[in-house]
Amino acid sequence: MRRYLKFSIVYLASAAWLPSAAAATRIIDDAALELNVIAGLRVPHHKRQIIEGPGGYRLDVLKHLAGISPYFDSPGVQLNPTPPDGCSVTKATYIVRHSNIYANDFDYETYLSPFLSKIGNFLNRSLFTMTPELAFLANYTSPITNATQQIERMTPSGGEAAAAFAGVIRNLYPTLLNGSASQADAFRIWAASASRDVDTANAFIQGLGNNATLVVVNEGENDSADSLTPHRGFAQISCPAFDASMGSVQFGAWQTKYTAPLIERFDRVAPGFNFTLTDIVAMQQLCGYDTVIRNRTEFCDVFTADEWLSFEYANDLMYFYSIGYGNPIAPQLGLPWVRSALDILSANDTKTFNQTLYISFTHREEPPLVLTALGLFNNSAPYPDLDVNSTMPTDSINYQRAWRTSDILPFLGHVGIERMQCVNASLESTTTSGDHGAQDLLNNGTFVRVLVNGAPIPIPPCQGGPGVSCALGNFADYIAGRVALYGDFIGACGINSTVANRTDLLSIYNAQ
Repeated sequence: MRRYLKFSIVYLASAAWLPSAAAATRIIDDAALELNVIAGLRVPHHKRQIIEGPGGYRLDVLKHLAGISPYFDSPGVQLNPTPPDGCSVTKATYIVRHSNIYANDFDYETYLSPFLSKIGNFLNRSLFTMTPELAFLANYTSPITNATQQIERMTPSGGEAAAAFAGVIRNLYPTLLNGSASQADAFRIWAASASRDVDTANAFIQGLGNNATLVVVNEGENDSADSLTPHRGFAQISCPAFDASMGSVQFGAWQTKYTAPLIERFDRVAPGFNFTLTDIVAMQQLCGYDTVIRNRTEFCDVFTADEWLSFEYANDLMYFYSIGYGNPIAPQLGLPWVRSALDILSANDTKTFNQTLYISFTHREEPPLVLTALGLFNNSAPYPDLDVNSTMPTDSINYQRAWRTSDILPFLGHVGIERMQCVNASLESTTTSGDHGAQDLLNNGTFVRVLVNGAPIPIPPCQGGPGVSCALGNFADYIAGRVALYGDFIGACGINSTVANRTDLLSIYNAQ
Protein backbone atom coordinates (compact mmCIF):
# COMPACT_ATOMS: atom_id res chain seq x y z
CA MET A 1 0.00 0.00 0.00
CA ARG A 2 1.12 3.57 -0.61
CA ARG A 3 1.92 5.56 2.45
CA TYR A 4 2.69 9.26 2.16
CA LEU A 5 3.05 11.53 5.22
CA LYS A 6 1.30 9.85 8.13
CA PHE A 7 1.19 11.34 11.63
CA SER A 8 -1.01 9.68 14.21
CA ILE A 9 -0.20 10.04 17.92
CA VAL A 10 -3.16 11.52 19.83
CA TYR A 11 -4.49 11.73 23.33
CA LEU A 12 -7.65 12.95 25.05
CA ALA A 13 -8.47 16.45 26.17
CA SER A 14 -11.75 18.18 26.94
CA ALA A 15 -13.89 20.79 25.22
CA ALA A 16 -15.35 22.59 28.19
CA TRP A 17 -17.15 25.60 26.82
CA LEU A 18 -18.15 24.58 23.32
CA PRO A 19 -21.87 24.26 22.60
CA SER A 20 -21.29 20.69 21.47
CA ALA A 21 -19.12 19.77 24.44
CA ALA A 22 -21.65 17.36 25.83
CA ALA A 23 -21.58 15.39 22.61
CA ALA A 24 -17.95 15.74 21.60
CA THR A 25 -14.50 14.98 22.99
CA ARG A 26 -11.31 16.66 21.89
CA ILE A 27 -8.32 14.52 21.04
CA ILE A 28 -5.10 16.43 20.71
CA ASP A 29 -1.60 15.18 20.06
CA ASP A 30 0.35 17.07 22.69
CA ALA A 31 3.22 14.64 22.97
CA ALA A 32 6.75 15.93 22.99
CA LEU A 33 8.00 16.66 19.52
CA GLU A 34 8.95 13.25 18.20
CA LEU A 35 10.16 12.14 14.81
CA ASN A 36 8.65 9.65 12.43
CA VAL A 37 10.84 7.79 9.99
CA ILE A 38 9.27 7.67 6.54
CA ALA A 39 11.18 6.00 3.72
CA GLY A 40 14.36 6.39 5.78
CA LEU A 41 13.76 10.12 6.30
CA ARG A 42 12.86 11.77 9.59
CA VAL A 43 9.88 14.10 9.63
CA PRO A 44 8.15 15.63 12.68
CA HIS A 45 4.63 14.78 13.71
CA HIS A 46 1.95 17.32 12.97
CA LYS A 47 -0.13 17.09 16.12
CA ARG A 48 -3.56 15.85 15.20
CA GLN A 49 -6.61 17.84 16.29
CA ILE A 50 -9.54 15.41 16.48
CA ILE A 51 -13.14 16.03 17.48
CA GLU A 52 -14.93 12.87 18.62
CA GLY A 53 -18.61 12.33 19.19
CA PRO A 54 -21.11 9.56 19.94
CA GLY A 55 -21.18 6.51 17.70
CA GLY A 56 -17.52 6.71 16.75
CA TYR A 57 -17.76 10.14 15.06
CA ARG A 58 -14.36 11.68 14.35
CA LEU A 59 -13.35 14.89 12.60
CA ASP A 60 -9.67 15.57 12.05
CA VAL A 61 -9.63 19.36 11.88
CA LEU A 62 -6.34 19.50 9.97
CA LYS A 63 -7.97 17.60 7.12
CA HIS A 64 -10.60 20.32 6.65
CA LEU A 65 -8.47 23.45 6.24
CA ALA A 66 -8.37 23.48 2.42
CA GLY A 67 -5.12 25.15 1.29
CA ILE A 68 -3.77 25.45 4.84
CA SER A 69 -3.92 21.71 5.58
CA PRO A 70 -0.64 19.91 6.20
CA TYR A 71 -0.29 17.14 3.65
CA PHE A 72 -2.43 14.02 4.07
CA ASP A 73 -3.39 11.22 1.70
CA SER A 74 -6.70 11.90 0.04
CA PRO A 75 -9.46 9.39 0.82
CA GLY A 76 -10.37 9.42 -2.86
CA VAL A 77 -13.08 6.88 -3.67
CA GLN A 78 -11.46 4.09 -1.65
CA LEU A 79 -9.73 2.42 -4.60
CA ASN A 80 -6.55 0.48 -3.83
CA PRO A 81 -3.59 2.75 -4.67
CA THR A 82 -1.30 -0.22 -5.30
CA PRO A 83 -1.03 -1.00 -9.04
CA PRO A 84 -3.45 -3.79 -9.99
CA ASP A 85 -2.15 -7.36 -10.14
CA GLY A 86 -0.19 -7.91 -13.32
CA CYS A 87 0.44 -4.18 -13.82
CA SER A 88 3.62 -2.19 -13.37
CA VAL A 89 4.13 1.55 -13.70
CA THR A 90 6.41 2.36 -16.63
CA LYS A 91 6.06 6.16 -16.69
CA ALA A 92 4.64 8.84 -14.42
CA THR A 93 4.33 12.60 -14.38
CA TYR A 94 3.39 14.75 -11.37
CA ILE A 95 2.47 18.36 -10.73
CA VAL A 96 2.91 19.23 -7.05
CA ARG A 97 2.02 22.19 -4.91
CA HIS A 98 4.84 23.63 -2.80
CA SER A 99 5.28 22.55 0.80
CA ASN A 100 4.34 24.29 4.08
CA ILE A 101 4.69 28.08 4.18
CA TYR A 102 4.39 30.67 6.95
CA ALA A 103 1.37 32.23 5.20
CA ASN A 104 0.40 33.41 1.76
CA ASP A 105 0.26 37.15 1.25
CA PHE A 106 -3.54 37.33 0.88
CA ASP A 107 -4.21 35.47 4.13
CA TYR A 108 -1.60 37.50 5.98
CA GLU A 109 -2.67 40.92 4.75
CA THR A 110 -6.42 40.31 4.92
CA TYR A 111 -6.81 38.26 8.10
CA LEU A 112 -3.69 37.33 10.04
CA SER A 113 -1.92 40.68 10.30
CA PRO A 114 -5.02 42.64 11.44
CA PHE A 115 -5.88 40.00 14.03
CA LEU A 116 -2.34 39.54 15.32
CA SER A 117 -1.90 43.32 15.61
CA LYS A 118 -5.25 43.61 17.41
CA ILE A 119 -4.25 40.91 19.89
CA GLY A 120 -0.83 42.45 20.41
CA ASN A 121 -2.28 45.90 21.10
CA PHE A 122 -5.19 44.75 23.27
CA LEU A 123 -4.62 46.10 26.77
CA ASN A 124 -6.96 43.82 28.71
CA ARG A 125 -5.68 40.41 27.66
CA SER A 126 -6.54 38.96 31.05
CA LEU A 127 -10.10 39.12 29.75
CA PHE A 128 -9.45 35.93 27.80
CA THR A 129 -8.80 33.97 30.98
CA MET A 130 -12.51 34.19 31.77
CA THR A 131 -13.07 31.18 29.51
CA PRO A 132 -10.70 28.21 29.46
CA GLU A 133 -10.66 27.73 25.70
CA LEU A 134 -9.54 31.31 25.04
CA ALA A 135 -7.16 31.58 28.00
CA PHE A 136 -4.14 30.96 25.76
CA LEU A 137 -4.77 34.32 24.05
CA ALA A 138 -3.69 36.12 27.22
CA ASN A 139 -0.09 35.24 26.39
CA TYR A 140 -0.32 34.38 22.71
CA THR A 141 2.51 35.51 20.45
CA SER A 142 2.54 35.60 16.70
CA PRO A 143 4.11 32.65 14.88
CA ILE A 144 5.28 35.14 12.24
CA THR A 145 8.18 37.13 13.63
CA ASN A 146 9.48 38.76 10.44
CA ALA A 147 6.79 39.15 7.81
CA THR A 148 9.18 40.49 5.18
CA GLN A 149 11.37 37.41 5.43
CA GLN A 150 8.68 34.81 6.11
CA ILE A 151 5.48 35.51 4.16
CA GLU A 152 5.24 33.19 1.13
CA ARG A 153 8.38 31.36 2.31
CA MET A 154 8.71 27.69 3.22
CA THR A 155 8.81 26.72 6.90
CA PRO A 156 11.41 24.29 8.30
CA SER A 157 8.70 21.63 8.56
CA GLY A 158 7.98 22.27 4.88
CA GLY A 159 11.51 21.26 3.93
CA GLU A 160 11.27 18.12 6.04
CA ALA A 161 7.92 17.21 4.51
CA ALA A 162 9.25 17.76 0.96
CA ALA A 163 12.24 15.51 1.68
CA ALA A 164 9.91 12.86 3.08
CA PHE A 165 7.73 13.10 -0.03
CA ALA A 166 10.86 12.46 -2.08
CA GLY A 167 11.45 9.32 -0.05
CA VAL A 168 7.95 8.15 -0.86
CA ILE A 169 8.43 8.82 -4.59
CA ARG A 170 11.75 6.98 -4.44
CA ASN A 171 10.07 3.96 -2.92
CA LEU A 172 7.11 4.08 -5.30
CA TYR A 173 9.14 4.35 -8.50
CA PRO A 174 12.60 2.84 -7.98
CA THR A 175 12.85 1.55 -11.55
CA LEU A 176 11.80 4.90 -13.00
CA LEU A 177 14.48 6.69 -11.00
CA ASN A 178 17.16 4.18 -11.97
CA GLY A 179 16.87 4.87 -15.70
CA SER A 180 19.72 6.03 -17.88
CA ALA A 181 19.03 9.74 -17.41
CA SER A 182 19.09 9.42 -13.63
CA GLN A 183 22.26 7.37 -13.61
CA ALA A 184 23.96 9.92 -15.85
CA ASP A 185 23.14 12.70 -13.35
CA ALA A 186 20.88 14.20 -16.00
CA PHE A 187 17.61 13.62 -14.17
CA ARG A 188 15.63 16.86 -14.02
CA ILE A 189 13.09 18.28 -11.57
CA TRP A 190 11.12 21.41 -12.47
CA ALA A 191 9.93 24.31 -10.30
CA ALA A 192 8.24 27.64 -10.82
CA SER A 193 10.56 30.50 -9.93
CA ALA A 194 8.89 31.63 -6.68
CA SER A 195 11.11 30.95 -3.65
CA ARG A 196 8.58 28.62 -2.01
CA ASP A 197 8.54 26.43 -5.13
CA VAL A 198 12.30 26.45 -5.57
CA ASP A 199 12.93 25.75 -1.87
CA THR A 200 10.44 22.87 -1.94
CA ALA A 201 12.08 21.41 -5.03
CA ASN A 202 15.57 21.66 -3.53
CA ALA A 203 14.42 19.92 -0.34
CA PHE A 204 12.79 17.25 -2.49
CA ILE A 205 16.00 16.77 -4.48
CA GLN A 206 17.96 16.36 -1.25
CA GLY A 207 15.54 13.68 -0.14
CA LEU A 208 15.67 12.01 -3.54
CA GLY A 209 19.44 11.65 -3.32
CA ASN A 210 20.11 11.12 -7.03
CA ASN A 211 21.93 14.34 -8.00
CA ALA A 212 18.91 15.63 -9.87
CA THR A 213 19.17 18.96 -11.68
CA LEU A 214 16.64 21.67 -10.88
CA VAL A 215 15.12 23.49 -13.84
CA VAL A 216 13.61 26.81 -12.73
CA VAL A 217 10.75 27.99 -14.93
CA ASN A 218 10.13 31.73 -14.94
CA GLU A 219 6.66 32.88 -13.94
CA GLY A 220 4.53 35.00 -16.21
CA GLU A 221 7.22 36.30 -18.51
CA ASN A 222 4.88 36.47 -21.49
CA ASP A 223 5.24 32.71 -21.90
CA SER A 224 1.47 32.09 -21.90
CA ALA A 225 0.86 28.31 -21.65
CA ASP A 226 4.56 27.41 -21.61
CA SER A 227 4.78 27.92 -17.87
CA LEU A 228 4.19 26.13 -14.57
CA THR A 229 2.03 29.09 -13.50
CA PRO A 230 -0.33 29.64 -16.45
CA HIS A 231 -2.87 31.35 -14.18
CA ARG A 232 -0.68 34.35 -13.54
CA GLY A 233 -2.44 37.47 -14.83
CA PHE A 234 -2.30 41.25 -14.92
CA ALA A 235 1.24 42.52 -14.18
CA GLN A 236 2.77 39.05 -14.46
CA ILE A 237 1.32 38.26 -17.85
CA SER A 238 0.78 34.61 -18.54
CA CYS A 239 -3.01 34.76 -18.81
CA PRO A 240 -4.23 38.38 -18.76
CA ALA A 241 -7.87 37.28 -18.52
CA PHE A 242 -7.38 35.40 -15.27
CA ASP A 243 -8.90 37.30 -12.35
CA ALA A 244 -7.70 36.10 -8.96
CA SER A 245 -10.55 37.93 -7.24
CA MET A 246 -13.17 35.63 -8.78
CA GLY A 247 -14.98 33.85 -6.00
CA SER A 248 -14.63 36.69 -3.52
CA VAL A 249 -18.35 37.55 -3.68
CA GLN A 250 -19.51 33.97 -3.09
CA PHE A 251 -16.78 33.36 -0.53
CA GLY A 252 -17.66 36.56 1.31
CA ALA A 253 -21.39 35.82 1.36
CA TRP A 254 -20.89 32.49 3.11
CA GLN A 255 -18.26 33.93 5.45
CA THR A 256 -20.71 36.60 6.59
CA LYS A 257 -23.41 34.00 7.23
CA TYR A 258 -21.38 31.39 9.11
CA THR A 259 -19.27 33.79 11.20
CA ALA A 260 -22.23 35.83 12.53
CA PRO A 261 -23.16 33.40 15.33
CA LEU A 262 -19.47 32.83 16.10
CA ILE A 263 -18.95 36.55 16.62
CA GLU A 264 -21.88 36.61 19.03
CA ARG A 265 -20.56 33.60 20.92
CA PHE A 266 -17.03 34.93 21.30
CA ASP A 267 -18.23 38.40 22.27
CA ARG A 268 -20.38 36.78 24.96
CA VAL A 269 -17.46 34.93 26.57
CA ALA A 270 -14.86 37.68 26.01
CA PRO A 271 -16.75 40.99 26.05
CA GLY A 272 -14.67 43.98 25.13
CA PHE A 273 -12.48 42.50 22.42
CA ASN A 274 -15.23 43.05 19.83
CA PHE A 275 -14.63 40.09 17.57
CA THR A 276 -15.08 40.61 13.82
CA LEU A 277 -15.37 38.38 10.79
CA THR A 278 -11.67 39.01 10.15
CA ASP A 279 -10.79 37.82 13.66
CA ILE A 280 -12.81 34.61 13.33
CA VAL A 281 -11.31 33.67 9.98
CA ALA A 282 -7.79 34.51 11.20
CA MET A 283 -8.23 32.27 14.23
CA GLN A 284 -9.33 29.40 12.03
CA GLN A 285 -6.45 29.97 9.63
CA LEU A 286 -3.99 29.98 12.52
CA CYS A 287 -5.05 26.44 13.34
CA GLY A 288 -3.20 25.45 10.18
CA TYR A 289 -0.42 28.02 10.05
CA ASP A 290 0.53 27.59 13.73
CA THR A 291 0.73 23.85 13.09
CA VAL A 292 3.13 24.05 10.15
CA ILE A 293 5.23 26.80 11.75
CA ARG A 294 5.70 25.58 15.31
CA ASN A 295 3.78 22.30 15.47
CA ARG A 296 1.49 23.41 18.24
CA THR A 297 -1.73 25.37 18.31
CA GLU A 298 -4.71 26.01 20.52
CA PHE A 299 -6.82 27.56 17.77
CA CYS A 300 -7.97 24.19 16.45
CA ASP A 301 -9.59 23.57 19.82
CA VAL A 302 -11.99 26.52 20.02
CA PHE A 303 -14.43 25.71 17.20
CA THR A 304 -17.00 22.96 16.79
CA ALA A 305 -17.01 20.37 14.03
CA ASP A 306 -19.82 22.24 12.25
CA GLU A 307 -17.86 25.48 12.42
CA TRP A 308 -14.83 23.82 10.85
CA LEU A 309 -16.98 22.41 8.06
CA SER A 310 -18.30 25.93 7.46
CA PHE A 311 -14.75 27.28 7.22
CA GLU A 312 -13.88 24.51 4.77
CA TYR A 313 -16.92 25.27 2.63
CA ALA A 314 -16.01 28.96 2.48
CA ASN A 315 -12.65 28.00 1.04
CA ASP A 316 -14.27 25.55 -1.36
CA LEU A 317 -16.46 28.38 -2.65
CA MET A 318 -13.47 30.65 -3.16
CA TYR A 319 -11.47 28.05 -5.05
CA PHE A 320 -14.48 26.78 -6.99
CA TYR A 321 -15.13 30.19 -8.52
CA SER A 322 -11.48 31.20 -8.96
CA ILE A 323 -9.66 28.03 -10.07
CA GLY A 324 -12.48 25.49 -10.31
CA TYR A 325 -15.54 24.82 -12.40
CA GLY A 326 -17.06 28.19 -11.51
CA ASN A 327 -14.36 29.92 -13.56
CA PRO A 328 -15.15 29.42 -17.27
CA ILE A 329 -11.47 29.48 -18.28
CA ALA A 330 -10.17 27.07 -15.60
CA PRO A 331 -9.99 24.03 -17.94
CA GLN A 332 -8.07 26.06 -20.52
CA LEU A 333 -5.47 26.89 -17.88
CA GLY A 334 -5.08 23.26 -16.81
CA LEU A 335 -4.97 21.66 -20.26
CA PRO A 336 -1.40 22.60 -21.28
CA TRP A 337 0.02 20.40 -18.51
CA VAL A 338 -2.48 17.62 -19.27
CA ARG A 339 -1.61 17.67 -22.99
CA SER A 340 2.07 17.53 -22.13
CA ALA A 341 1.41 14.63 -19.74
CA LEU A 342 -0.31 12.70 -22.54
CA ASP A 343 2.65 13.33 -24.85
CA ILE A 344 5.04 12.06 -22.18
CA LEU A 345 3.02 8.95 -21.44
CA SER A 346 2.45 8.17 -25.13
CA ALA A 347 6.06 8.51 -26.28
CA ASN A 348 7.85 5.25 -27.07
CA ASP A 349 11.31 6.71 -27.61
CA THR A 350 13.61 8.98 -25.65
CA LYS A 351 14.24 11.56 -28.32
CA THR A 352 11.75 14.15 -27.00
CA PHE A 353 11.12 12.87 -23.49
CA ASN A 354 14.21 11.18 -22.07
CA GLN A 355 12.90 10.49 -18.55
CA THR A 356 10.33 8.03 -17.31
CA LEU A 357 9.44 10.18 -14.29
CA TYR A 358 8.61 13.90 -14.41
CA ILE A 359 7.97 15.96 -11.26
CA SER A 360 7.22 19.68 -11.14
CA PHE A 361 6.60 22.05 -8.22
CA THR A 362 4.31 25.03 -8.51
CA HIS A 363 1.61 27.06 -6.75
CA ARG A 364 -1.63 25.90 -5.15
CA GLU A 365 -3.67 27.00 -8.18
CA GLU A 366 -2.26 24.52 -10.67
CA PRO A 367 -3.39 21.09 -9.36
CA PRO A 368 -7.07 22.20 -9.22
CA LEU A 369 -6.81 23.72 -12.69
CA VAL A 370 -5.43 20.41 -13.97
CA LEU A 371 -8.35 18.57 -12.38
CA THR A 372 -10.88 20.80 -14.16
CA ALA A 373 -9.09 20.05 -17.43
CA LEU A 374 -9.42 16.34 -16.67
CA GLY A 375 -13.07 16.75 -15.65
CA LEU A 376 -12.52 15.35 -12.13
CA PHE A 377 -14.14 16.44 -8.84
CA ASN A 378 -17.00 17.90 -10.86
CA ASN A 379 -20.20 18.24 -8.81
CA SER A 380 -22.38 18.13 -11.90
CA ALA A 381 -20.59 15.34 -13.79
CA PRO A 382 -23.56 12.91 -13.46
CA TYR A 383 -25.94 15.69 -14.55
CA PRO A 384 -24.63 17.23 -17.80
CA ASP A 385 -27.58 19.61 -18.14
CA LEU A 386 -27.14 21.01 -14.64
CA ASP A 387 -25.52 24.42 -14.17
CA VAL A 388 -22.48 23.53 -12.09
CA ASN A 389 -22.63 26.88 -10.27
CA SER A 390 -25.97 25.87 -8.79
CA THR A 391 -24.18 23.05 -6.96
CA MET A 392 -22.25 25.52 -4.77
CA PRO A 393 -24.85 27.71 -3.02
CA THR A 394 -23.70 30.57 -0.82
CA ASP A 395 -26.44 30.31 1.80
CA SER A 396 -26.02 26.67 2.78
CA ILE A 397 -23.41 23.91 2.54
CA ASN A 398 -23.62 21.30 -0.20
CA TYR A 399 -22.43 18.35 1.85
CA GLN A 400 -22.62 16.03 -1.18
CA ARG A 401 -20.23 18.09 -3.30
CA ALA A 402 -17.33 16.44 -5.09
CA TRP A 403 -15.33 19.69 -5.02
CA ARG A 404 -13.53 19.50 -1.66
CA THR A 405 -10.29 21.44 -1.76
CA SER A 406 -8.96 19.95 1.47
CA ASP A 407 -8.61 16.72 -0.52
CA ILE A 408 -7.16 18.53 -3.54
CA LEU A 409 -4.68 21.22 -2.50
CA PRO A 410 -3.15 20.72 0.95
CA PHE A 411 0.51 21.62 1.19
CA LEU A 412 2.35 19.26 -1.19
CA GLY A 413 -0.98 18.42 -2.82
CA HIS A 414 -0.38 16.79 -6.18
CA VAL A 415 -1.87 15.25 -9.29
CA GLY A 416 -0.02 12.32 -10.83
CA ILE A 417 -0.75 10.43 -14.03
CA GLU A 418 0.79 6.98 -14.41
CA ARG A 419 1.24 4.78 -17.46
CA MET A 420 0.91 1.12 -16.55
CA GLN A 421 1.87 -1.95 -18.54
CA CYS A 422 -0.46 -4.82 -17.66
CA VAL A 423 -0.09 -8.49 -18.49
CA ASN A 424 -3.19 -10.37 -19.71
CA ALA A 425 -5.30 -7.26 -19.23
CA SER A 426 -8.76 -6.99 -20.71
CA LEU A 427 -11.08 -4.06 -21.29
CA GLU A 428 -14.69 -4.00 -20.19
CA SER A 429 -15.39 -1.86 -23.25
CA THR A 430 -13.30 -0.33 -26.03
CA THR A 431 -14.53 2.73 -27.87
CA THR A 432 -11.39 4.22 -29.33
CA SER A 433 -11.55 6.16 -32.55
CA GLY A 434 -9.16 8.28 -34.53
CA ASP A 435 -5.39 8.23 -34.41
CA HIS A 436 -3.79 9.99 -31.45
CA GLY A 437 -0.41 8.31 -31.31
CA ALA A 438 -1.23 6.08 -28.36
CA GLN A 439 -3.70 3.78 -30.12
CA ASP A 440 -1.15 1.19 -31.20
CA LEU A 441 -0.39 0.44 -27.54
CA LEU A 442 -3.95 -0.46 -26.65
CA ASN A 443 -3.66 -4.17 -27.47
CA ASN A 444 -0.41 -4.38 -25.54
CA GLY A 445 -2.16 -3.74 -22.21
CA THR A 446 -1.13 -0.13 -21.71
CA PHE A 447 -3.30 1.86 -19.31
CA VAL A 448 -3.40 5.21 -17.55
CA ARG A 449 -4.65 6.19 -14.12
CA VAL A 450 -4.84 9.50 -12.29
CA LEU A 451 -3.70 9.84 -8.67
CA VAL A 452 -4.70 12.78 -6.48
CA ASN A 453 -2.72 12.93 -3.26
CA GLY A 454 -2.04 9.21 -3.42
CA ALA A 455 -5.60 8.17 -4.26
CA PRO A 456 -6.64 6.76 -7.66
CA ILE A 457 -9.47 8.86 -9.10
CA PRO A 458 -11.39 7.26 -12.00
CA ILE A 459 -11.82 9.21 -15.22
CA PRO A 460 -15.62 9.31 -15.55
CA PRO A 461 -16.01 8.12 -19.17
CA CYS A 462 -13.02 5.77 -19.15
CA GLN A 463 -12.85 3.13 -16.40
CA GLY A 464 -12.67 -0.17 -18.26
CA GLY A 465 -9.10 -1.16 -17.46
CA PRO A 466 -7.55 -2.93 -14.45
CA GLY A 467 -8.29 -1.08 -11.23
CA VAL A 468 -10.76 1.10 -13.20
CA SER A 469 -7.85 2.52 -15.16
CA CYS A 470 -8.21 3.88 -18.70
CA ALA A 471 -6.64 2.34 -21.79
CA LEU A 472 -4.01 4.74 -23.09
CA GLY A 473 -5.69 4.96 -26.47
CA ASN A 474 -9.03 5.75 -24.86
CA PHE A 475 -7.35 8.34 -22.66
CA ALA A 476 -5.90 9.98 -25.76
CA ASP A 477 -9.40 10.10 -27.25
CA TYR A 478 -10.80 11.62 -24.07
CA ILE A 479 -8.12 14.32 -23.91
CA ALA A 480 -8.63 15.08 -27.61
CA GLY A 481 -12.26 15.78 -26.79
CA ARG A 482 -11.25 18.04 -23.91
CA VAL A 483 -8.82 19.89 -26.19
CA ALA A 484 -11.60 20.45 -28.72
CA LEU A 485 -13.61 22.13 -25.97
CA TYR A 486 -10.91 23.89 -23.97
CA GLY A 487 -7.68 23.86 -25.95
CA ASP A 488 -7.63 27.53 -26.94
CA PHE A 489 -5.44 28.93 -24.18
CA ILE A 490 -4.51 32.00 -26.21
CA GLY A 491 -8.12 32.91 -26.94
CA ALA A 492 -9.42 32.21 -23.45
CA CYS A 493 -6.68 34.33 -21.90
CA GLY A 494 -7.00 37.16 -24.41
CA ILE A 495 -3.31 37.12 -25.25
CA ASN A 496 -2.43 39.86 -27.70
CA SER A 497 -0.92 38.94 -31.07
CA THR A 498 2.08 41.12 -30.23
CA VAL A 499 3.23 38.59 -27.62
CA ALA A 500 5.95 36.74 -29.50
CA ASN A 501 5.97 33.65 -27.28
CA ARG A 502 2.23 33.08 -27.12
CA THR A 503 1.30 29.41 -27.29
CA ASP A 504 -1.33 26.89 -26.24
CA LEU A 505 1.30 24.28 -25.40
CA LEU A 506 3.70 23.42 -22.59
CA SER A 507 7.13 22.43 -23.90
CA ILE A 508 9.40 22.77 -20.85
CA TYR A 509 9.80 18.98 -20.53
CA ASN A 510 11.31 18.48 -23.99
CA ALA A 511 14.81 17.02 -23.90
CA GLN A 512 17.47 19.70 -24.21
